Amino acid sequence: MTEDKASERRRLTSLAVGHVTHDRLDDEIVPGGCAFYAARTFEALGAKSRLITSLGSDFECESALDKLEVRAQRAGKTTVFTNLYPESGARIQYVDAVAGSIDPELLPGEWRNPDVIFIGPVICETDLEDWKTTSGARLIAIGVQGFVRGVADQSDQANGALRVVPRKWSPDRAMLNGVDIVFLSEEDLEGQGNLLQLLCDSIPIVALTRERKGCDIIERGKKTWVGIHPAREVDPTGAGDTFAAGFLFALAQGKNPIESAKLGAAAASIIIEGRSGENFSKLSEAFERADKV
Repeated sequence: MTEDKASERRRLTSLAVGHVTHDRLDDEIVPGGCAFYAARTFEALGAKSRLITSLGSDFECESALDKLEVRAQRAGKTTVFTNLYPESGARIQYVDAVAGSIDPELLPGEWRNPDVIFIGPVICETDLEDWKTTSGARLIAIGVQGFVRGVADQSDQANGALRVVPRKWSPDRAMLNGVDIVFLSEEDLEGQGNLLQLLCDSIPIVALTRERKGCDIIERGKKTWVGIHPAREVDPTGAGDTFAAGFLFALAQGKNPIESAKLGAAAASIIIEGRSGENFSKLSEAFERADKV
């Protein structure tokens, strides 16, 4: 890759919004969350990556944020997830603490008007309308996952943690107006009725990921399938968010949605080959892998 192209990538400015979480991994606490994976991916691919989040005073993973520009609201407890991946069936999640909502007033004036904003909540901590209008981003993207998740009642818990369950999300078209691209998985559609059709009718680009089966890119009703890059899966956590950031990185630089999806898929193939984001430093390899998706 030429020096000119590398310089061009560094000029891209990205903003990710959402909780950085504590994820329980065996006996460890590791950082997680949609916005965290997206921000670290943007940075690894060469963007000027900024993150706005809400953390508790108990946050243990400061070093994971070192390469990012961060504005954090710090109070109470950090959101804590336990992710379980049965050999068959969907992921099971438990949450035993939730940080506060994220106020758009945290956005500094000099951070406004980025090339791209990724609004990626984990459990309803961001107000879509507020962030959509406040950021002034050239490209506005949302991750559906955190809008369609809620917490079960006290009868469904393990070791004091409550199970994460589907939550009905019914945005109207006015709320979705101005959003350029939306990312969601098949899992996110559980119990959501006609949500996929609403998104396809309201948002120019819909990226629906299907794990090992690749993804569907739906542009104003026209669907195109994009495959995957072969990978030796170690930990699938963060794959969808890494895919989203890789996609947005390419799209913001003028690539078409199919080319963008290939870069996203390549980046996701790298992140799942390590545990809990340990492969962020290898994500620059995604540019070469994209040609093989």
